[in-house]
Amino acid sequence: MKILVTGSAGFLGSHLCDDLLTAGHVVVGVDNFWRGKEENLPTHKNFQFHECDLTLMNPSHGIQQIIYDVQPDIVVHYGAINGTRYFYDMPYKVFNDNVLMTQNVLKGCEWVKSVKKIVYASSSEVYGPSPVVPTKETEPMILDVLADRDSYSSSKVSGEFMVKLWSKQNNRKYLIIRPFNTYGTRMATNGYGQVIPEFIERIQSDDKFYLFGDGNQTRSFCYVKDHTQIVTKLIEDVEDEILNIGYDEEITINDLAKTIHEIMGIDYNPSYKDAWTNDTKWRRPDLTKLKSYVNHEDFTTLKDGVVKMLKDKQ
Repeated sequence: MKILVTGSAGFLGSHLCDDLLTAGHVVVGVDNFWRGKEENLPTHKNFQFHECDLTLMNPSHGIQQIIYDVQPDIVVHYGAINGTRYFYDMPYKVFNDNVLMTQNVLKGCEWVKSVKKIVYASSSEVYGPSPVVPTKETEPMILDVLADRDSYSSSKVSGEFMVKLWSKQNNRKYLIIRPFNTYGTRMATNGYGQVIPEFIERIQSDDKFYLFGDGNQTRSFCYVKDHTQIVTKLIEDVEDEILNIGYDEEITINDLAKTIHEIMGIDYNPSYKDAWTNDTKWRRPDLTKLKSYVNHEDFTTLKDGVVKMLKDKQ
């Protein structure tokens, strides 16, 4: 099949492109390099790339023209502004741009009949700061209009509605995935990345290591190749579903930081800063529904995944 992937130069998108190519698909990547990097892109005979700002729509160029020219079978929409600090530093841009990107991708697909399915990457953030755990897909989506952090989760909730309603109106199939804390190589840092690469960067710096909050908040971490191998299997076979994607082992942020220090052979003596406003207290997916579709039991352990990250950075 021919599959178009937005956000293809970013963390998740680039790894997904690699696995889709390995599975034998023709892959077309789209990215504007806002956070993605050119060196993340595959070098493969069945991969082509288009640089494009998804927030801009013009019938004669941009994403609409790319989709028309490519005539993909499936469009996978991973492109978004992500990174926790952005949710606080530029909440309007996060919400506005993410919503615009999804709208424009869907508009681009509307008159291209080759597109049979839209795959949309939402987020576990939609479940709010203190969900029932393990969290099933049927749990309510919780948003707080007074919380800047929810600029991101609200954009993802809006995207879910748009994809589902658009698919119904245009007689197409959809798959909505809700990733839970994925980590691995190619992740952004410098204060705007996710927790594991941020911890590694802090440990390697000369500054005193610190945590936001008391460290008792919990997360469940999924190694990137587990995520992309699962999604590669789902893309072909699953339709009109909403699925959690992640690893269902839960760990406190304190224990996470301690584990990374131990792997790196450094004593753990943290300091603590004020918690992020409206930060999620705990997060762990219920994977019952996912496991009814894919037989993926051999998840990468957290320790093994961090070791792989550190080896790849050398």
